[in-house]
Amino acid sequence: MTIIKRSELRLLLADEGKHIRAINDVYVPEHEDEEGNIIPEHFPDYAEMIFLGKQVDETKINELYVEENK
Repeated sequence: MTIIKRSELRLLLADEGKHIRAINDVYVPEHEDEEGNIIPEHFPDYAEMIFLGKQVDETKINELYVEENK
């Protein structure tokens, strides 16, 4: 992952052949909750480029995002 800065703009870019997801956005298979409701399966959202907000601490990027092979 690479951070690119242009004045106020900050981009987090994935390396070639990889993509980025939030570290806590993981695959969850379909399951039933305690009340018997069916919870549909969840697939993580991937990106190749993320616009970082001002509040994101660049030193903690690895605690927020993970880079994986496509």
